[in-house]
Amino acid sequence: MIKIHPLNVGTITRPMTGFGYGFGTEVIDVPLIAWYIEGSDKRILVDTGGGDPAKAPPRAAPYKREREQTLESALGKIGVRCEDIDIVVVTHLHWDHCGDNDLFPNAKRYIQRKELESARSPFPITVNGYNKRMVDEVDYTVISGDKKIAKGVKIIFAPGHTYGFQEVLVETGTRRILIAGDAISFFKNLEQDPPLISGFYVDMKAYYTSLEKMAGLKADVILPGHDFKVFEKEVYY
Repeated sequence: MIKIHPLNVGTITRPMTGFGYGFGTEVIDVPLIAWYIEGSDKRILVDTGGGDPAKAPPRAAPYKREREQTLESALGKIGVRCEDIDIVVVTHLHWDHCGDNDLFPNAKRYIQRKELESARSPFPITVNGYNKRMVDEVDYTVISGDKKIAKGVKIIFAPGHTYGFQEVLVETGTRRILIAGDAISFFKNLEQDPPLISGFYVDMKAYYTSLEKMAGLKADVILPGHDFKVFEKEVYY
């Protein structure tokens, strides 16, 4: 059976509106989340958090990461080392999802071609959302569109939040679970039909097309990108 472990790798403090279009301006703490997929024929990590706060871009603040929230520590708690990882799926290149992409000496790092291209030539208003070193200096395996990457694990191209955003669909053996990342910030976003989009996006038309695609996947569980409620379960399967 394939299992998904959510890993708490830091906390940022932001207005609610950034996580749901029209949510309002209340300022809240939200987690940064990485996901370890266990039980496939490859050992897979989805996203890597914000990395060392001292090396994060200025836009990262307020951002804090406790010692036990480093990716090495979070993985170590479930008996995994960085060198054990075979695949890192980069949902997108915003700083809070790729800050430790360079920690995995034996891993392929899958990214969409459109994501890498847009992050390397960003619009001025988005440039501060990227960790330039992770964009320019990490070796990526570039793909275009959906791709099966391991037994029961498939990358789903879902642009809107960014130009090359991607999700991960996992067939655990009993259920279909979608790691939606920033396409769906909170479980609360799923209470509307269609789900409420993030307050940050680059293409609203593509976003809603991706939500239609998400609905067509008929996932039993959709895991959001910044909701503390995901930690109410240690493992999803």
